Amino acid sequence: MSEEIIESYLKCVWCGRAADQGSRVCTSCGGSLEVVYDYRKIREKFGRALPMIKEAAGIWRFSPILPLRSAINQVSLGEGSSPYHKIQKIGDMVGMKNLFVKDESRNPTCSFKDRKSAVAISRAIEDGYTKVAAATAGNAGSSVAAYAAKAGIESYIFAFQGISKAKIAKLLAYRANVFLTAGSTGDVIEFTGKVCDRYQLQNCSAASRHNPFVKEGAKTSVFEIYEQTGGHLPDWIILPVGGGGNISGYFKGLKELKELGLIENYPRLVGVQASGCAPVVQAFEKKLDPRNIPKIENPKTIAHSILDDWAPDGDIAIVSLRETRGLAIAVPDKEIIAATQELSGFEAIYAEPSSATPLAGLKQLLANKVVDKDQSVALIVTGFGLNQPDATVDNSPSPTSLPNLNVDSFGTFLKDARMT
Repeated sequence: MSEEIIESYLKCVWCGRAADQGSRVCTSCGGSLEVVYDYRKIREKFGRALPMIKEAAGIWRFSPILPLRSAINQVSLGEGSSPYHKIQKIGDMVGMKNLFVKDESRNPTCSFKDRKSAVAISRAIEDGYTKVAAATAGNAGSSVAAYAAKAGIESYIFAFQGISKAKIAKLLAYRANVFLTAGSTGDVIEFTGKVCDRYQLQNCSAASRHNPFVKEGAKTSVFEIYEQTGGHLPDWIILPVGGGGNISGYFKGLKELKELGLIENYPRLVGVQASGCAPVVQAFEKKLDPRNIPKIENPKTIAHSILDDWAPDGDIAIVSLRETRGLAIAVPDKEIIAATQELSGFEAIYAEPSSATPLAGLKQLLANKVVDKDQSVALIVTGFGLNQPDATVDNSPSPTSLPNLNVDSFGTFLKDARMT
């Protein structure tokens, strides 16, 4: 498969200065970097259409606007092309006719992080790295480990405290070198960066502050929604927010759709955090400088995948919300648990707690009459329930014991049993 390579470069999102391809942060102001393409050239080549290679699969269909110079370096497990569909039962429950889910739990390692890892590991291979590292609450690390295993390179994963056994199992299965840490999110992320600098590992942590290429993978989800809706994006897109990387990736995709002349207006983005760990929400509500997001002391939530006491990409997350006239809201654990049960019980979408926060957030927005019931809304489910199975077991009725296999006595357990 031959294709013309669209040139790209790195630019600081704050001061706008160009950076060397090997840079990870702006050397002038310390700001995050992002990849910029020759959008004029893309428009000339693809016109008013998504820049795609039709014979490719998953996220690599969008390779003309991804930062890889050669397709030979692509590392793929079949990520992307996740389903986007209406959820009728819950829509009826909340009174909405146009309620949709983008189910990212269908990715190879059961989370949206596979989009990021596919691009980050592919770029690491292209740049000559043989070892990668990541700080993780579980999903990002297992994703990096899987793609590193596929690529035949070593992975070193520094896991935050409290990680579930299910997530540890995935890390071990992919033969990662796993280290369980005792520090805060910020401490572990900083440590990972220092390790990478000293020992020449590529930092594949899910935050674009540490690797600008992960955002490029995340943005492909927006391209798919554009494609799946026939170019008619929903009025609202609601996402979970932990470190802020995914919502930043969505905004990057939206900016590029606008730059390419494919949309005129942005959907409104909503970032949802747990009430017990909401640094981005606090900064947004207080109208703080995006670069001064507070660290949360003693964070606590059942939504482990967004239990980030500090948001490394929070600055870009807040810019994303402000630029799209969006919102940042917090929801309590009780409502998160209810949302997980509704998604699985009514729509057969088994989401881990963090992934149910968009539904909990939507209910809050409807109650406050922020979202109109006639509008269209997309909920982004980012990870599968088996990433944190204890949350299900601990908040569900215990299985009924059936010591005697007596058919007659079993009838007492049936609802409206009809005996013959």
